[in-house]
Order: sequence, then C-alpha cells, then structure tokens
Amino acid sequence: MITCGVVGATGTVGETMIKVLQDRSFPAESFRPFASAKSEGKCVRFRNRNYPVEIIRPEAISKGMIIFGATSANIAKNWIPMCIKAGALVIDNSSAYRMDKDVLLAVPEVNGHLITGEENIIANPNCSTIQLVVALAPLLQLGKIRWVSVATYQAVSGAGTPAIEELQRQQNGTLPVNPADRIHENIITSIGHPDAGGYCSEEIKLMNETRKITGQNFPVFASTARVPVRTGHTEAVAVKFDNPVQRDEAISILEESPGVAVSESGSSPLDVEGTDIVVVDRIRNNPGDPTVLQFWVIADNLRKGAALNAVQIAEEFLEKRKI
Repeated sequence: MITCGVVGATGTVGETMIKVLQDRSFPAESFRPFASAKSEGKCVRFRNRNYPVEIIRPEAISKGMIIFGATSANIAKNWIPMCIKAGALVIDNSSAYRMDKDVLLAVPEVNGHLITGEENIIANPNCSTIQLVVALAPLLQLGKIRWVSVATYQAVSGAGTPAIEELQRQQNGTLPVNPADRIHENIITSIGHPDAGGYCSEEIKLMNETRKITGQNFPVFASTARVPVRTGHTEAVAVKFDNPVQRDEAISILEESPGVAVSESGSSPLDVEGTDIVVVDRIRNNPGDPTVLQFWVIADNLRKGAALNAVQIAEEFLEKRKI
C-alpha cells in the first residue's frame, strides 16, 4: 500500500501537487498533508475525503512513503533528513539538494532513464529550468551545442501565494510606496539577490541545473525577470550549434518529443495556464548565423514547472520498482 504526503500542502505549489496527484490517478491508497503550525488542523481534500493538516514529525513517516516537498530550501533541510532516515522517498521541489552530486536532478522527458527505483531523494528542478530542458534536450540531435542564451519572463506565482495576492492588491489600486516593490505594470529584473558577479539566484539555478540535467557542459547565458502575469513562464531562447542547423528539422524533432507542443502563432502564458505541455513557439534560424536557432518556450510554472514534474518523477520511480 502506497502512502503519499505533501509537505507544504497549503501553499500554491502544494495545492497544485494535490490536484495533479488526483488528475493523474496516482496509485496512493492513503494521504498525509503536512504544513506549518499556522495550518495545523485545517483540512485538505483528497479524493473526496478530508485530511487534517499535520506538522511533519518522525512518527508520521514510515518506510515506503512517497513525500512531495513544496517548502523553501531552509525548511526542506529540516524535514528531509528525518524522512530519508525513516525509509521514505522524498521528491523535493526546493533548491536544497539540487546541486548535490549524489542527488539526481530529474526531468522525466530528459533524464528519467537515470531513475533506478532505489533512490531515497530525487530533486525537482527550478520551474524555469524544467521547461527549458524539455525543449532543449531533443535539439541535441541536431549537433553539439556551443552555448545557450535564455531570457525569462516569470509569473508571480513562482514566488508563491503571497506574491499572487500582492499582484491582485496592486491591480486593485493598492500600490507600494517603493517602486522596486511594484509588480503591477512593471518588470522586476532580478529574481533573488545578485551575487558578487551580478547574477541573481534564479539565473544561477538556471545555468547550473541545465548543465546537470542535460549532462552537457555548454555555457548558459541567463537573464531572469518577474513580470505581472499570474501563471505561466515565458522564455526567449537562442541556441548556438557547432554546425548549421535547419529550422524544419528542429520543428520535426520537437513535434515528436514528449511533453512538447510546437506553435507558430505566437503563444502566450494564457494559452498554457492549467495545461501540462511545454509550448515551443516561433522556431527560427538567425538570418545572420545559420548555426543559431531562436525560439520561445512557454509553460505553466505551477504544473510542469513544479507539481506535474514531481509526480512524473514518482510515477517513473514506481515503474522502475516494478521492473
């Protein structure tokens, strides 16, 4: 009997994980929602039953449980070790263990074959990374990639429920005094604090995680921004190959790639909200360099960028356990 739990069950990503588990008929016979003390005792509905929210403690975890994490990295480092010690599988959406050399960072369409069914923790990548590599990895069939440039336009839901609520307040006319805190009719060009070299944490995640997942060592030139969109991340991507590449061949490859939908019409975040696909839009050769492809990548950051990818990891894990 499989018991699954969600840590951070009352947050935006946690709620989406619960929805995806139900949408995909995940084979769990029982369910445990976990959250902070302020949510303790509230009820979470799962498959027509109400489950009381608990604080995660060692006695709540048993061997064989599958625990989905939807907390910050600092909080994840507190509860994950006890789950591993108890013999549970943790699929963690935070950045806490993503770059640990002994932890698999997984996107099933790209490196799902590396899941063995013996893991005790698998890391879920950053939302912007997931949609990028789903589009990027199939293009390795065209030749060796020399570099990737990506500029992201990320929805506020990537920063959680408080950010969604703040956007709504600002749209209703309650604007902050400090312009740097304003997202309504604005673009914030740093997601996380910049390091000494000027790169913000979101850019560093995107650069490092892309290389780890694809197993390639090309440089990734990343620029990330927060935009006044509720849900759906949009990325402008340019890829430099060692050899000339054909737009039509790229389209053919991507049309056959799992999880990808190819568009030529100018898709938007509204087109992908609530869906599980990664849209690759307006694929084109750079007219000044036949070795460069440019395209847009758009996906629902709460589903494929977080919850769906985590559930797909669990499904692949269970499939490998059967084998």
